Amino acid sequence: MDVGAFEVALHELSIAEIRTLAADLSFAATTPADEVATTRAVLVIEQTLRRSHRLHRAATVSVAAASTVQDCAVRARIDLPDADVTRVARSAAQLARGMVAGDLPGVEGALRCLGRGWQSVPVCAGFQAA
Repeated sequence: MDVGAFEVALHELSIAEIRTLAADLSFAATTPADEVATTRAVLVIEQTLRRSHRLHRAATVSVAAASTVQDCAVRARIDLPDADVTRVARSAAQLARGMVAGDLPGVEGALRCLGRGWQSVPVCAGFQAA
C-alpha cells in the first residue's frame, strides 16, 4: 500500500469513523494471543526498518499519520486527549511504519496483523487476513 493514499484516507476521517475504528481496533485485540501477535508484528517491522536503513523515513510518516488523525479530531472540536483518537492515531502510526517497510520479506504478514480493525477504511482492504 502507498503511504500517501493512507494519509489521504486518514485526512478524510470523520469523528464518527474514528470512533468506529477505535471500537474495531479494540475488538481486534481482545486476547493475550492477539497482543502477542501484535507485538511480534511490530518487532518484525522494526527489525526490517533497521536492517533496511528506513528508520528515519518510518519515523517521519508515522508522526504524520498520527498527527493527521489528531487533526481530524481537532477539526471536529474534540478535546484531546481522547481515548478513541489516541487508539486510532497510535495504530495509524504503526501501520504507516509498516508501509515504509512493506516491500521487504516478512512484512506483509505483520501488516495484516496490524491492519486488523481497519476494515472500514477501503484503502486498507489489502491488510485483511486471508
